[in-house]
Amino acid sequence: MASKVEIQAMKKALKLAVYGKRNTFPNPMVGAVILDKDGNHAGDGFHRKCGAPHAEVVAISSAGDASSGGTMVVTLEPCCHRGRTGPCTDEIIRAGILRVVIAMIDPDPRVNGEGIRKLEAAGIEVETGLFSDEARTLNKVYFHYLDTSRSWVTLKIALSLDGRTAAADGSSKWISCEASRRLVHRKRSSVQAIMTGAGTVRDDDPELTVRLADIPPGGQPVRIVVSSTGDFGDSRNIFKAPGKTIIAVPEGVSARLTEFSRMSGVEIWEFPPDSSTPGFNLVPLFERTAAAGIGEILCEAGSGLSTQLLKDRLVKSVSIFTAPVILGGEGRQAFEQLGIDTIKNAVRLKNVSSHRSGSDFLTEGEVVYRSD
Repeated sequence: MASKVEIQAMKKALKLAVYGKRNTFPNPMVGAVILDKDGNHAGDGFHRKCGAPHAEVVAISSAGDASSGGTMVVTLEPCCHRGRTGPCTDEIIRAGILRVVIAMIDPDPRVNGEGIRKLEAAGIEVETGLFSDEARTLNKVYFHYLDTSRSWVTLKIALSLDGRTAAADGSSKWISCEASRRLVHRKRSSVQAIMTGAGTVRDDDPELTVRLADIPPGGQPVRIVVSSTGDFGDSRNIFKAPGKTIIAVPEGVSARLTEFSRMSGVEIWEFPPDSSTPGFNLVPLFERTAAAGIGEILCEAGSGLSTQLLKDRLVKSVSIFTAPVILGGEGRQAFEQLGIDTIKNAVRLKNVSSHRSGSDFLTEGEVVYRSD
């Protein structure tokens, strides 16, 4: 059973792990703490980015000789295979650590309990399950990728009290308050990509960038624009803004996008057309984004793309800002027909949180579809 010192160490390890957000994918975020043989804090570390030393190795280096005879507290089962770096289990054994407390088993097929077995075979005492729920929430994007090979999609929407996203003429600036807009920029800065549809580009000519003073050079998330026709009207801000923009279109459309293909930082991705959707099946898009190192995508789109993502069950979580505004039946809806004919088939949320954001309310949660 974990001691009070180990419990505090795991809390610290979970906080450390978050520092790797945006940079570790397709690896998980991991934090580790070393306690010396007397139970004192001796060192710690986190996985900084994919390809860099793992949290366990950083923590052992931080603790030095104090690792010998001590305890490692780590948020995920140490790896036992060779990838971009060597097995962490070997480093733990070599350091002379006698006990390892692990939040949860790593479901990666290359690990999945084998790391624990390797440690135990070396005579190391292992305990698992301390703050396992928190560890699972921490790496939900990673686990989703292991299950599906796809990026995690979070749908962000700003609504009036009566569920409208804009007035009848399309004007929506600003439906949410300044505090909410600042929070959206924080959310953008925490993901690898921001996605929207061609309709939003035509209507709003957005940049979809992070406008925060502390965003580092080259730190802008990738922007993804989904279009069935390649029609962006006269809008160009999103393509000229700092960073990289991906235009996702059906095969054959790129021939009319010569202007964009010549722009610096713009890539055009084509996918097979799909008669069941307005343009193409979005599943291959999210498989390709994941393969390109994009773990989490924040979607800020109109009703068409938002509806298609929900119908295809590709939205994993939502962030919905509700403003103290009423726009009436003339206002634009957040969603089109979803095929929900009875309340039992409603799209629901789990792990829900709701709190004030200036004069707005922010509701967040993971999406639960009827068959889940």
